[in-house]
Amino acid sequence: MTEPAPSETPAGGDAPPSRARAATLGAVAFVLLAAPFLVFGGMLLNLKARVELACTPGGPCTLFHQGWLTREPVERFTVEELQDVTVERNRTGRRGGDNLYRPVLETPRGKFPLSYKWLEQLADAERTAEAVNRFRAAPLAGGDTGLVVFHDQRRTPGLVGSAFSGVGLVLLGVSGWLGLKARRHRRAERASQLANTPRVYSVSGK
Repeated sequence: MTEPAPSETPAGGDAPPSRARAATLGAVAFVLLAAPFLVFGGMLLNLKARVELACTPGGPCTLFHQGWLTREPVERFTVEELQDVTVERNRTGRRGGDNLYRPVLETPRGKFPLSYKWLEQLADAERTAEAVNRFRAAPLAGGDTGLVVFHDQRRTPGLVGSAFSGVGLVLLGVSGWLGLKARRHRRAERASQLANTPRVYSVSGK
């Protein structure tokens, strides 16, 4: 029985570096890097920054909070429960800051802001309060249209969330490319190992 001499070990006695292993580690690293971008981006895209009060003719009214991804009903009120809509006032945190305003719906179950953030224009808050109070006074006056009032403040968190999500998707794309690259390297390394595996020959004779 004879056997070819085994292949020589590289200088230093270390095994050759595995390109497949390096590419796999890179793919995992990019996934971990993408995760916070995708999570934070998704949170911003789903931030319920649109507040809407929708009333059918004669009631009831439903308060919705909506993000770019989902829409969530918060409370449902009869016309009798719509006690009043007032305009609250506040100031910015800066010294001598401008006034800020927010329409607030008052009900037996508490107060419900009709905007996600404070508004800079008094007219915007007053317009909402007047529309809801008119509906309270005459819930059937609008015919079949009912009432829908809203303040949509999703633009800024939507832009930031889209940017973060875009970065996360790019990082996932790089991770996928590295994963395919690792797969090709792994196949090449296995083929090389099979080609370099010593073969055993059996020699027999009388």
